[in-house]
Amino acid sequence: SAFAGGVLSSIQALAGTTACKGVQIARLKDWAKENDCWIENPESLGVFSDRGSENEVYMAYDGIHVYILNDFRYSDDNLTPFFERIPAHNQYFPDCAYDFIGFSQNRDGKVCAVLRQQLVVNAREATPEEIKAEFERIGFHAEDNGEYFTNGIHDIFDAVPNNVLVGDDGNYYFIDTIIFKSDTDGLDTYKKYSPNYSKKE
Repeated sequence: SAFAGGVLSSIQALAGTTACKGVQIARLKDWAKENDCWIENPESLGVFSDRGSENEVYMAYDGIHVYILNDFRYSDDNLTPFFERIPAHNQYFPDCAYDFIGFSQNRDGKVCAVLRQQLVVNAREATPEEIKAEFERIGFHAEDNGEYFTNGIHDIFDAVPNNVLVGDDGNYYFIDTIIFKSDTDGLDTYKKYSPNYSKKE
């Protein structure tokens, strides 16, 4: 995060623009290789399982984890929001926390952050009503007709049934949501990049 932020600052100083995500990503790939954080082949981690709007998912060979390759789609023209999402997610949803293990390329050749997460077994999808009730329990309320949830500090998007599971222990697992700091135009960014939102238009 600090390295990507430094790239942003240097580009802004030279060019007076914040539209520099591509440069940040290219420099981040170089940094990852120089610092032994680059994973050349994601299939060394596990077997490809699924593809979402921003993630590729690999089932780990150990049978108890999944690896997620995130292509920074929802970072718009600055990677900082992505790096802020990880600790925020882990704060609110510690039972399905992310471990940030490095960087790689997905099947489309895009540079991605590689996250590891505990596999949730014997789970079902939560209903929208259950999701809303769980958010209210942890201090969030619905905004924009339930498009997202906020506690005034963070706004959480894409908390839909296939991203929120109920385990056989009765706990809720928010395995894949999108988090922005409140008052940072997160809704506009989500509308811009989310295929789920565009389907509603």
